[in-house]
Amino acid sequence: MDANILKEESKKFSLLEESRKIVESHFHDSIFITEYGRLETARSERYGISYSIIIVHVESFNRGKTVPGKKELLDFLKKLVSTVTKVVRNCDVTGMLEDRRIIIILPHTDYFGSLITIKKLSKALEFLTISGEPYASIIFSQATYPKDASGFGELVGTATRRVTERLESLWETHDLQSKLFWEIVAALTGGSYSAAEYSTFDVGADLDLENSFVHTVNETIIREISRTPEKRGILYIGTKKITSDLPFKNHLDSIGKISTKIFLVGEGVAGAARVGSALDIKNATTIALSDHRLETTYFTFYMSEDCAYALISKESWADTHNCFHTGDPYIVEGLITKLQRDYSLQEQL
Repeated sequence: MDANILKEESKKFSLLEESRKIVESHFHDSIFITEYGRLETARSERYGISYSIIIVHVESFNRGKTVPGKKELLDFLKKLVSTVTKVVRNCDVTGMLEDRRIIIILPHTDYFGSLITIKKLSKALEFLTISGEPYASIIFSQATYPKDASGFGELVGTATRRVTERLESLWETHDLQSKLFWEIVAALTGGSYSAAEYSTFDVGADLDLENSFVHTVNETIIREISRTPEKRGILYIGTKKITSDLPFKNHLDSIGKISTKIFLVGEGVAGAARVGSALDIKNATTIALSDHRLETTYFTFYMSEDCAYALISKESWADTHNCFHTGDPYIVEGLITKLQRDYSLQEQL
């Protein structure tokens, strides 16, 4: 069969029809979901608290090469719904939003809380996505009230738009999800990218940007964190080696209490613990790793409630560095998750 025809055929499956056959007390139809969403919006507005939604979108099966039959679709959907309802809390509300899309309403949940739930869902569903039939391609998106919308319908629209944004992200189009952390670093710094959301460039003594550009970026991010210390965030800085004379140490020492978690990653000093050390760097946790690849690479991964940014700078030749940077939140979140998993660090946001 022609590849284009096969691709079109892969889109012709319906989960909405099969969802009507599921008898699950904690799984609701779209009418109930819409009414509950409006009630949750009113409650959140009244008490001044956030709530979030997550959309679980089933894009294709077997990389779009085959479409399961109706029996297989029903079996898949039962496993999907059962797993989702086990992962989420008792207070969360789950149901069918529209064909191929499940929605979860998360009361009293902010942006980072919804991302943590997505992490849990992604891991729990690996038996359907990467380790067994039907190898479903599942895309997660989220939106938070009132940050992203003024009502439930608008909130759903935002999360739906983010499904498309994720599908168009470099993370999905270049299948970075299937690679290890250092494979992703090599792919990004070794490629040639130029777009609104990401680009590659070189820094060095004889170039427009000097190597100190990396430290300037880190100092800028730390200053931004200090301006809004109450906002949650996470920052990983790959420093090559963890030493007491890091260029941005004074900035860290000078700021007060912050809600952003900051981690310094690099080759450690002799005798230092793997996590935390005697260097006494205020407002940061050091992570000393034994990996020679860290000696040639700087990286900065930052996520907050309002923005995301990643910079990777890898040594090249003649004191130059090949760099990649992006404001794509899906790439930034993916890099953080890969770093945590590949080095068996605590998974957090």
